[in-house]
Amino acid sequence: MAWTLIRGGTVVDGTGSPPFQADVCIRDGVIDAVGPDLSAPEGAQVMDAAGKLITPGFINMHSHSDCSAAMYPNMESTLGQGITTEFAGHCGLGVAPVQHSWLYMFPEKKAFTKVMPEPPGGINPYNAYLVPTQRLREPFAQTYGQELDWTTYGQFLEHLRRVGLGANLAVVAGQAQIRLQAMGTDYHRDATETEIAAMEGALSEAMDGGALGLSLGLDYEPGLFAGREELLRLMKLVAARGGIVTAHTRSRSHPYYGHTQSFLDGLREFLDLGRESGVRIHVSHIQNGYNVTPAHDGLIRAAVAKTLEELDRARQAGVNVTWDVIPKYAYGPFHYPMAASLFQPYVERCGGCAAFSRALTLPDFRRQVVEEIRTGRHPSQGVFTRFDPQADPDWDTRYRFTRVQRAGCVGKTIREAAQGADSLELLLDVLIEDPYAAMISLGRRPEHTPDRDAFVARTEATIGLDTWTLDYDAALSEGDLPLECGSPATYGGMTVFLETERDKGAAIEETIRKLTGNAARTLGLTDRGFVSSGMSADLLVLDWEHFSARENLADPRHGPQGLDYVLVAGQTAVDHGVHTHVRSGTVLGPEHRKGGN
Repeated sequence: MAWTLIRGGTVVDGTGSPPFQADVCIRDGVIDAVGPDLSAPEGAQVMDAAGKLITPGFINMHSHSDCSAAMYPNMESTLGQGITTEFAGHCGLGVAPVQHSWLYMFPEKKAFTKVMPEPPGGINPYNAYLVPTQRLREPFAQTYGQELDWTTYGQFLEHLRRVGLGANLAVVAGQAQIRLQAMGTDYHRDATETEIAAMEGALSEAMDGGALGLSLGLDYEPGLFAGREELLRLMKLVAARGGIVTAHTRSRSHPYYGHTQSFLDGLREFLDLGRESGVRIHVSHIQNGYNVTPAHDGLIRAAVAKTLEELDRARQAGVNVTWDVIPKYAYGPFHYPMAASLFQPYVERCGGCAAFSRALTLPDFRRQVVEEIRTGRHPSQGVFTRFDPQADPDWDTRYRFTRVQRAGCVGKTIREAAQGADSLELLLDVLIEDPYAAMISLGRRPEHTPDRDAFVARTEATIGLDTWTLDYDAALSEGDLPLECGSPATYGGMTVFLETERDKGAAIEETIRKLTGNAARTLGLTDRGFVSSGMSADLLVLDWEHFSARENLADPRHGPQGLDYVLVAGQTAVDHGVHTHVRSGTVLGPEHRKGGN
């Protein structure tokens, strides 16, 4: 029998109750007792928590760590910032079923780039890029030392159990991947009865294998084309099994719609499907109802108020709806490490970043690029890479250089680096000097976000970073392409969020509840998320006063200071910033949930 006693700390238990002084006794990975002056059992490991907080491990409510956990099972970027549970598989994306094709939507692309017939240049969510499964098996094994030995969700989760995980992982099955297997590449239409039945079979198999429900990505192919009947039947199936449906709702203008689609329109669609199906629904990375550009605090607050009104009205009508927030002041979930990514179509046309850099030295080519961008004829259709200085005059404040040869640019926005000169011309000059100059996307208004602040302020809020799990020494890109990798949020998003809330004067018990207890209740988890007897000992010991990110935009791959211990199932995963690489995490299946088997 293994005992651990955490002595003399201040417990913030995840319920929202005020902090209290107590010891925490752990037996065989489970919290045995919480109270003052507990005796240490014979042979117990004793951790000194005097002057420190003892909290539940954080739960990242929006993650894409399902596939990357297979690549980086130590999960250093997750554990390093106090996250002990990742809720993954969102936005319709998934790692199964993969009978014939994968959606090329993965964060770590080394193995994938080896089998691409042409440079992808980045992700275009309106043009799904498919990778044949058989072609991927050999480079996956060569790159990661693991066999891509699954086709179903059950097989994938069993693979993770064999490998072992540093943190816990809960997954939902991606509707886009399920749709792809049922319809092949002929998915630009409503599904037939036979195809919907095939999707139902695949979803049933996924939930039998351990998936907690379904995720929808209705802004991206192939989920973009899913009709109401298809969605309703899949959601009813999840409801019958007591699961949860998450959604990246429809939120953008798109030629397939034939009209302008606001986030509020997409939210109403999802709420209505939730009402009719009776399933528990969760809105991924909630946002205000309408895009306000240029930003205006009053208009943003009005849009937020309208969004919250819709959510409250649905709740009053009996819809079981929750949502998570991306803390944008954590620098946003994704970024493109190469500044050339903004010029994706030109990079593809030239054959890579270096070739694009050389082409920019040709006056005619450079003039063409500048003219097309200034007149709004930039050829990209990808929402992640498109920028339009005409429509968005502040575009050059949204990107900060993280790695660049030009002196004095690191840490500055493009506008700051330009020092009053033309920002577009400055960026092109930088790329001629340094084809692989890197930057981070800051989002719309990184310094002041009244929309995110309003959503975070709600007592029911949960936090999702929209990131993946990596190790600190992960080689994040390969080849002469503007690929993306983990942003500082991947390594410190929770840290920055906690710092921000602390500096705003938010009550610590409320902040911790949003990262732990709220998330556990949303997922229906019965065995974690709180510091109380009988719970899994997924715990943190942290120095609240000195807890802070060791922020370095040029190399964000560092854990915070002030995080003394991270425990997963009672085992020490991180000891004062040092990863033990103990893999005591588990796959959280239906057996960990209310009404589970």
